[in-house]
Amino acid sequence: MLRILQIILAAAVVIHGLIHLLGFVAYWPLAKIAELPYKTSLLGGRFELGAGGMRLYSILWLLCALGFVIAAIGLVAKWPFWAPLMLGAALLSIIVCIPDWSAAFRGAWIDVFFLLILVVVFGLRIQPAPFDAYTAAASPVKTAPLPAGLPKPVERFYRQTYGDEIPVYHSAVVSGRGSVRLMGITFPARWRFTHDAGKAYRHYIETTFYGFPVLKVNEHYLYGHARLEQPFGVEENDPGVDSAANQGLWVETSAFPSVFLTDPKARWEAVDEKTARLYVPFGEGTQEFTVTFDPQTGELVRMDTLRYHDEKVGKLRWWGEKYQGMGYDGQPTTHLSATWEDEGTPWMVCAIEEAVFNTDVSAYIRQRGQ
Repeated sequence: MLRILQIILAAAVVIHGLIHLLGFVAYWPLAKIAELPYKTSLLGGRFELGAGGMRLYSILWLLCALGFVIAAIGLVAKWPFWAPLMLGAALLSIIVCIPDWSAAFRGAWIDVFFLLILVVVFGLRIQPAPFDAYTAAASPVKTAPLPAGLPKPVERFYRQTYGDEIPVYHSAVVSGRGSVRLMGITFPARWRFTHDAGKAYRHYIETTFYGFPVLKVNEHYLYGHARLEQPFGVEENDPGVDSAANQGLWVETSAFPSVFLTDPKARWEAVDEKTARLYVPFGEGTQEFTVTFDPQTGELVRMDTLRYHDEKVGKLRWWGEKYQGMGYDGQPTTHLSATWEDEGTPWMVCAIEEAVFNTDVSAYIRQRGQ
């Protein structure tokens, strides 16, 4: 639906640009346009430009036309600069329309409409400030020997990540910024995930507009039972949601993956040179992930599983990805993303900006808010 609206907007912008092209044709002049009769004065005849001045004025109409058409192409092609270009074209268009108000006032009002759309677009591009640093005291991180007998890609990943000794994490508080897609609209977001490693989590997420919180999510998955406080209602006491929450917990654990080895109930199974199967505990049984490792770098890049979506759909293929990218402070950082197969693109992207390990989260994991 959002894509359809983007195409409709792009078509409207192109039409508006072509109307400005008519202004160039009329005021150069290259042809007679009934709706834009040629003149050599503006502001109702109070400001005389002469023929040369009108040619300069007509060039402004041409610049508006080019700006709108290129911005429309950029919108459809998803070029990042389409919005600033459209903003410049709309502001220039208003400047052009005002001196010729009697003939061009409709165009000025269309420009105002475009500007209102851009107010929303730019509001969704501004990242919030990060959460305040998590300052609770942390215990020293101990290590354990890298286990023997791991599948080949798994051993390569851990050995190049940690060496012969792996850290033992009992808890993690991981924070950062990113984006969340709701009803087809991608919002900037800041988030904090609190983990009792391999057992429970708390999610606190704020989606923002111009950097200010507009929607807040409080999610708890505490030792097998989930309660999701979302902007449009609360979900709890649902075995499907509990199952999905447990899978989310383990995908997020890829941010501190030594837990996949130190948790006694997690186990690896060989598949091939670049994938392995990971079994994690859930209730009295297990859940299964297919884990993919980059054949060149050896890095863990994807965890794939069947995950409960809702009562109507049931389970769908769902995956989490882990990769290195630029953070919002301009520095390289680890990113996590989550994607449903029927959507094809991540509905959530998280850039990790802070991680605190082995702090006492027994009370903090049950709180609400930051």
